[in-house]
Amino acid sequence: MDKLTKRQKEILDFITYYLKDNEYSPSYMEIADHFGISSPATVHQHVKALEDKGYLKSEKHQKRALEPVILASYRDAFSIDLPLVGLITAGEPIEAIEDRETMAVPSDFVPNIENSYILKVKGQSMIDEGIWDGDYVIIERNHSPKNGDVVVALLDNAYATLKKFYREKNRIRLQPANSSMKPVYSKDPLIQGIVRAVIRKFAVT
Repeated sequence: MDKLTKRQKEILDFITYYLKDNEYSPSYMEIADHFGISSPATVHQHVKALEDKGYLKSEKHQKRALEPVILASYRDAFSIDLPLVGLITAGEPIEAIEDRETMAVPSDFVPNIENSYILKVKGQSMIDEGIWDGDYVIIERNHSPKNGDVVVALLDNAYATLKKFYREKNRIRLQPANSSMKPVYSKDPLIQGIVRAVIRKFAVT
């Protein structure tokens, strides 16, 4: 399937969510109004392009008959599923929790798909790096971090923590990004990965 333009993807997403919320698809005029498009004919051109590319189908001579084609190739064009392997503290170390959930993330956030996974953050020790309690971090398995990298470090072969990595003369300093918290020192922590991206879900109140 061909890649979509930004506007085509926006229209496809709008149709998808509209259909989910209303159980019927939007009209061309409703699509035009939503995007501030002056002519429904322009919407028709975008819809025709989505049909030609295989992302959308419609019933001829029927109103509100637009239906997205749900295919893995569509999802893969924009996002990938990564395993959500548990909860990691950004404060005091806690034991990682294994589960079988997955989470869809933008594909351009993941430079190494085969060696990446997601953890949910708990705690406040990385807030100065823009990593907050409840955020999700994309981790790339990498055992050779550089100074300043935000890493997942395993302590005492049992407890995982999220900290900034610094190699000192005779030890490793795992530095929180919060001035109220003290660093953790370790002779040889097991570095399980490096943070490559942060994803935040905003709660609607």
